[in-house]
Amino acid sequence: MASSAPPRFCTDYAKRVAKCQKCKMQLEKGVLRMGKIMPNFFVAAKDPSKPPPDMKQYFHTNCLFEMLFKARPTTKVIDETDEIEGFEDLNAEDQDEIKKLVDELAEKRSKDGPAEPKKTPAKKKTEEKEEKGDVEATPSRKRKNEETLKSKRPTEFNEESDFNSFYKFVKVCSVLKEISVKSEKSAVITSLLQKKNFDGDLMLWLTFLIRESDQRSYNITDEKLIQYFAKILDMGESKIQKYVTKSNDIALSISHAHEKKVTNEKGKWSLQKLDRYLEKLSKIEDDDAILSHLKFAAKRMRHDELDILIRLIRKELDTDADASIILKGVHPKAPEIFQSNGLDSVIEKYYNNDFEKSAQQKTSSSKNKVAEPSFKKSKRQEESDDEESDVEMSNSESEGDQDSDSGSDNEEEISGSDSDDVSEISSDDEEESSFKENSPKKVARGTRTRPRGNDGNIIQKEECPPDMEACRYGEKCYRKNKDHLDSFWHPAH
Repeated sequence: MASSAPPRFCTDYAKRVAKCQKCKMQLEKGVLRMGKIMPNFFVAAKDPSKPPPDMKQYFHTNCLFEMLFKARPTTKVIDETDEIEGFEDLNAEDQDEIKKLVDELAEKRSKDGPAEPKKTPAKKKTEEKEEKGDVEATPSRKRKNEETLKSKRPTEFNEESDFNSFYKFVKVCSVLKEISVKSEKSAVITSLLQKKNFDGDLMLWLTFLIRESDQRSYNITDEKLIQYFAKILDMGESKIQKYVTKSNDIALSISHAHEKKVTNEKGKWSLQKLDRYLEKLSKIEDDDAILSHLKFAAKRMRHDELDILIRLIRKELDTDADASIILKGVHPKAPEIFQSNGLDSVIEKYYNNDFEKSAQQKTSSSKNKVAEPSFKKSKRQEESDDEESDVEMSNSESEGDQDSDSGSDNEEEISGSDSDDVSEISSDDEEESSFKENSPKKVARGTRTRPRGNDGNIIQKEECPPDMEACRYGEKCYRKNKDHLDSFWHPAH
């Protein structure tokens, strides 16, 4: 029974430095923290008849509620503040903050509705029957399955990867800002994507770099930003405004003030966590809730990370790189596709390598159009050459000097046809070449050529015996196996 008991929750002010079990950042001494109380099965109780002792996992308040917001409908969460041990011992401000989060959680779960009974086994059975062919899949399901099989676009990304790090994004923005040449800015993106084992979420990278592609509205004016961060940093608005007047850059001014007040190490936020943070910010309308949300980031980010966060909120990234420059780093054709079909189409083509496929298809089709006429011409030429060579061979003994001259003229045509035929055979598969060798109508190529000796007279070639079949390659035959040499006649020359 102890193993099935739901977890309990508690809250207090940290008595010593601990680590948040979700974001892995430190919980400094004296800060508000929340705990999840669970049975500790790793420590055996002294009395086996009694349940195992409790253990506490500590979290930042927002980190814990972020987990609870994404919990399954059947998972036990905090329904009321009465369920939180130590809640009454907190000061009024912290109680209000936790109460708002509990109310938001309750509202979300009421919208989601009660947990429905699982129907996945029946669904799996239907899919299995469709795969076996027992049940015919509907057209819509077929299309969905085909699209899933065709698309190589990942559905999940590793948030722990360096290529999904928000700090990595900050560094890339810094590099783009320092470079003035547009082509070199594009090369920075190309270099990033060509890194070994790149597993970043390209959709998020491009959405953050191309600010017009972010459709969210944050509804926070510059004046409000100054007011919020003046409260967060416990500074006068006039002091931050003084920085703004000097630099004419709100994000830089706030990050400069933040650097003087807060000495954080680089954060461990992922791009996915940043995306969730901005998504929530876009839905908050209450001033106090926005202030609390911004405070959460300011306490955990370094000044340069906060600078980029504010620029993302203001949709004004200071990189001097528009959509065309960024997308050219993905592929030269990406800007054109972005204009016509949107960013999602660019992402799809990137993961499915459709940029290169379309270019290869165009190249191969153009080559086929050029090569086709010459191929047909060589076939016709081969037939005419065969007829001419047959007539020539039948009359070779009765012809005089005049025949020798004509033989000299035909020599070039025949040898040219021979080379065309050899190149054609070399590209065929083994079955087709074997079939052509066994064709009784073919005449040995070695008997067609009529070379001359040193005295100028035609050197007579030995002819194929009537009881054998001539190898079509003649003197140029490349086969070495004994069965072939015994089955087909080859000229000695």
